[in-house]
Amino acid sequence: MRFTGVLPLMLAFLFAMGNAQDGKTSKEATVKGEVVDVACYLASEARGPGHIACATACAKAGGALGILAADGKLYVSLLPDDHKKSPNHLLMDFIGKNVEAKGYIRVKGGVNGIMIRSVAETAM
Repeated sequence: MRFTGVLPLMLAFLFAMGNAQDGKTSKEATVKGEVVDVACYLASEARGPGHIACATACAKAGGALGILAADGKLYVSLLPDDHKKSPNHLLMDFIGKNVEAKGYIRVKGGVNGIMIRSVAETAM
């Protein structure tokens, strides 16, 4: 019975470590690149003006949109923390176009995500 006080301390420590790591994986940044349909891009590198109609249909059906940066990194649009709008709502008007998006970058297990706060079309 000596260990009953240890469990709450261990849980508190693990919780604190988890929260500390979240701060390292969520930072405010700007991402520039082309808005793509994630599924089609991953399956066949589909992108650009010739893929806008398909990407729009996929996004309207619930498919994820993302931003493909010039360095080849793909940033998947993430659901805002307030859960009030779709992760795609800020990108829908920019499918197949180059944008500059500002938001919070989250990286885990090799996946890059961005919770977008603002987005604007830009020339690349």
